[in-house]
Amino acid sequence: MGIKAHDLSLDHLITTQEKTGMKLKDLQLTLTSADAWGLLRKDLTSALGVSRAKRFLLRYGWNCGVHEARILKKAIDWENDLEWLIAGSKMHHLTGRVLSYPENFQVNMEKGRFNVSGHWIDSYEAKQHLTYSGKHHEPVCYFLIGYASGYTSECMGKKVIFKEINCKGKGDQHCSYIGKTVDEWGEEISEELFFYEDADMGKELDQMHRRIEQQKERFKIGYTLSQNLTKDMLQGKGLPGFAETIGRSLHCPVLIEGKHYETLAEYGDIPEIHKYMSVYNIKDKIEKMKGNSFIEWSLEDKTFKLLTTPILIESKNFGYITIVIDQENDDFYKDLLERAAIISALHMQNERVAIETEQRLKGELLEQLLNNKGFKKNEMFDRFSYLDYNLSTPHYVMYVVIQEETKEIDNYEYLNIRNKISESIYQDFLNDDNQPLILLKLNCIQAIIDKDLIDTNYKSPRHFGEKLIKKLGLANVYIGISDPAKEITDFYKKFQEVKRAVELAIWKKSESKVVLSNELGHLTLFLSARDPEDLEAFANENLHNLIEYDKKRNAELLHTLMQYTQNEFNVHKTAREMCISISGMRYRIQKIEELLEIDLSDSNSRFQVQLSLQILLVLGKVDHLTFV
Repeated sequence: MGIKAHDLSLDHLITTQEKTGMKLKDLQLTLTSADAWGLLRKDLTSALGVSRAKRFLLRYGWNCGVHEARILKKAIDWENDLEWLIAGSKMHHLTGRVLSYPENFQVNMEKGRFNVSGHWIDSYEAKQHLTYSGKHHEPVCYFLIGYASGYTSECMGKKVIFKEINCKGKGDQHCSYIGKTVDEWGEEISEELFFYEDADMGKELDQMHRRIEQQKERFKIGYTLSQNLTKDMLQGKGLPGFAETIGRSLHCPVLIEGKHYETLAEYGDIPEIHKYMSVYNIKDKIEKMKGNSFIEWSLEDKTFKLLTTPILIESKNFGYITIVIDQENDDFYKDLLERAAIISALHMQNERVAIETEQRLKGELLEQLLNNKGFKKNEMFDRFSYLDYNLSTPHYVMYVVIQEETKEIDNYEYLNIRNKISESIYQDFLNDDNQPLILLKLNCIQAIIDKDLIDTNYKSPRHFGEKLIKKLGLANVYIGISDPAKEITDFYKKFQEVKRAVELAIWKKSESKVVLSNELGHLTLFLSARDPEDLEAFANENLHNLIEYDKKRNAELLHTLMQYTQNEFNVHKTAREMCISISGMRYRIQKIEELLEIDLSDSNSRFQVQLSLQILLVLGKVDHLTFV
């Protein structure tokens, strides 16, 4: 009568012969050292890498399992085939490999069903791995898995694959396994099946050699690319030079864009390819890009693949580099593209510093141009020319004031609003010649803008100002724009005019946030002709007695005079608007004439009074509530 698997012992297997030592009876298998096995695993991993060593050990275990299943079938009289199958676990224990403890055992050999799970206790393979290699991120009992799969497959007559779920070799408390037929595993086992495929080690070594040669070539390309990009930067070739160097090194088209998708540089001979490479085509995805990441993409009707990375400066996105690739998920391209992005970022940062330095120098000249009327014309023109700026064309002078509202604005908020405005103006004319010159102060901005730039890009100066305010969404900003300054000596005068216009708009709390200096009419000429102190003295001299009378007696004669002038010196119309009697109105006019010692029926006296009132109003020397 045949034996059961649990009755299998070393007596059934081992015999002693002095000449050849201890061996399994007629099986031609010798016992070996566990430590030697551990060293072999280590050497295989070092020589082939983890993935190839795993494949080697799995296939070795598979062949051992198949061989032992066959010879045990012949050597032992089993009670039935199921006992022969179970004996594979007993062989693990007898040979000292591991103690198998099944939890689930659903096997029907006649119907070809196999679904088994359980634990492996005291795995010698896990111990050896920990001893020589330390913990690994995945299970490491490759031989045991291969042996169980091979032994069981031989017994079942169909392919059975075991997977190790937990492993002491990766830090788990114990090793555990699941074994199923390939049909029962389904797609879940596709990755593991790869390791059981036949492989010619000679071919493997050839492939490894080719990969090493490929890596050497890629390293050479990467090193050369880095050197050439650095050389391009030092030689000042800029982004066009970078695009050409990247394209020649990788043999592919290249597109470098700014953060607003404008083309900064391109390389490649394929017609119209760069319009398909623009990240504007995937701007919804690109705007979600965070950090130094990559996007692999393609257009639906195109066969080529694209790889894009951002150009980052201080974690802010300043543009994109896109190349055409012939392979997906290849870190080689990503590594090279990252190097190119870093060099491009350094170049852009240097350009920013140079521009900021140039802007500072231009700002100092702009300060003199707008705020100092005593400069020498030829000297000023030459100094701007040295900075490659043309003052010979007509310019608008712009004056922007940031107003406090209900709460006090701190310096940081002033700076934030001011920088947003200046950046917006700069970006509007980024690709134009003779870009605007901007002078930043705490709560205001002074600028000059070439007339052609505004006339070409906007309907009018007012349209430009309104678009700027709408884009920034700022309610507490007044923008003043002058008439064109046609001569270099006009800038000081135009700035004074537009400054007065803005101050008047602020004082009046004008609903319109965009102010044109020509809206002041004849007052612009008068305000520009004399200093404010002289104008104030003129107005006070004419209206002093009336102002003092109102202060002492809390009267409204100044208010009455303003209404009288605005109603064209019509007594009846003024009386109706002020809701007083005709006699009362005549009394007030008579009192005003006495205090000012003038005759309001005289046209010269009327003009003098009107002008004095307007001056005080423009200069803000009289409370505007007086004239409500």
